[in-house]
Amino acid sequence: MASVANERKIKDLTVKEFRSLIHESIAEDIEAWKETFEILADKALMKQIVGAEGARRRKKASDYIPWEKVKRNV
Repeated sequence: MASVANERKIKDLTVKEFRSLIHESIAEDIEAWKETFEILADKALMKQIVGAEGARRRKKASDYIPWEKVKRNV
C-alpha cells in the first residue's frame, strides 16, 4: 500500500498515468474473477468447500482444524 507521502490526487495524474492506474486495477479484478471461476468449476474442490461450510455451521470440530493450529504452520 502506498504511503501518504506517495499518494497523489487524480487531478494531479497525467492521462497516461491515469490510464495505467485503471488498467492495473482492471487487470487485478480480472485475475481475481478468473481464480474464482476456476474454483467454482472444480467440482471436487467445491464439494470440499460446501462440506467444510456445513461442518462449520454444525460446529463439528472433528471435520476441521482450528485456525490456532493452522496458523502455526503458515
